[in-house]
Amino acid sequence: MRGAFADAFAAAGIDDVELDRIIAESIAIHPHGSDHFPDLLAQHGLSDDGLALGARRWYHRNRFLGLDLYPGARTVLRDLRALPGVRGIGLVTNGPADVQRDKIGLLDLWSEIDFAVISGELGVEKPDPRIFAEALRLGRRPAFAAVYIGDSPEFDIEGARAAGIPVIWMNRANIAWPRQSPAPEHTISELSTLPELLPTLA
Repeated sequence: MRGAFADAFAAAGIDDVELDRIIAESIAIHPHGSDHFPDLLAQHGLSDDGLALGARRWYHRNRFLGLDLYPGARTVLRDLRALPGVRGIGLVTNGPADVQRDKIGLLDLWSEIDFAVISGELGVEKPDPRIFAEALRLGRRPAFAAVYIGDSPEFDIEGARAAGIPVIWMNRANIAWPRQSPAPEHTISELSTLPELLPTLA
């Protein structure tokens, strides 16, 4: 977003704007959208339609700049699929449907997963147990026969637990469990260890 506004302002020869404030206000209005750019800029005395259009074009062309999978993630997904007893791999994510589907496509993940549950399509988001229940429905598995791996203690781990799904906490930073609830029984700090851990949970 910084690049979008900065590029548009530079092209228009504008340098006396509160860029940080505009970015913060834009995120508060909609962290993933750009439809509000014209109204937002007008509130700052910048009602030039071309300015907003330029910012929107830059944003949509570059909003996933630098987006990539963690190293080895694709190999891990393929190794998991090859394990006996793994009947499907799904993704549960919060966010607008178009943004999340674009990310999945850009990362070429549709070939690696069997389904995706996106909060913007379902109408509920993590940690609501209903989004995890939808994943179980699409994966055609009861909760006790599934495993959920996530990195957010609140949204992933607590949400999946509330749905009755066994969990693995992806704790890359090796921090202490930050919630008042008991720490997860299984924690990993490297995604590459997941294919070794998963069969031990059966």
